[in-house]
Amino acid sequence: MIKEFEQVQGWVYSLKEYPEKDFFKPIENDKWSVAEIIAHLAFWDKYVLEAILPNMKQNTDIKSIDFQELNDQASNYALSGISVKSLIDQFVESRKRLVAELRTKSDAEFYVQFKINGDKIDPDSGAPFSMYSYISSFIWHDNHHKKQIIEFFNSKYAEDFQVK
Repeated sequence: MIKEFEQVQGWVYSLKEYPEKDFFKPIENDKWSVAEIIAHLAFWDKYVLEAILPNMKQNTDIKSIDFQELNDQASNYALSGISVKSLIDQFVESRKRLVAELRTKSDAEFYVQFKINGDKIDPDSGAPFSMYSYISSFIWHDNHHKKQIIEFFNSKYAEDFQVK
């Protein structure tokens, strides 16, 4: 699972080959830009590393940040004038740090159950909250955004080459 979670950082790094101007266009009407998506992933990695992961202990009730608040912070940051190269580098660094920390965890720690905002069960997966289920949901999350970015760049560069 950790290897799969780690793999997206190489893929995001490969996006540096695209023109910077394309990173700031919404991928669809009323959707984020690629830059905002990358910032979103980086902000969540940093939040998980600093605020969630240290509290994943048996029967702990973790108070999670309001999702929209963190997403808005990421969006604003992406549109603040930061370069695409810096944004991608920051994502790669945040993912490396999170993966390194996950690698220090024992198998038993991955299955310790805890609550988030009073809930024992992840409403998306139906599984009890654990480090394993939580990180697995982020793999799905990564793949969701990866698919959006691939479709966006493929629609722009269909004749030149296809993103994979």
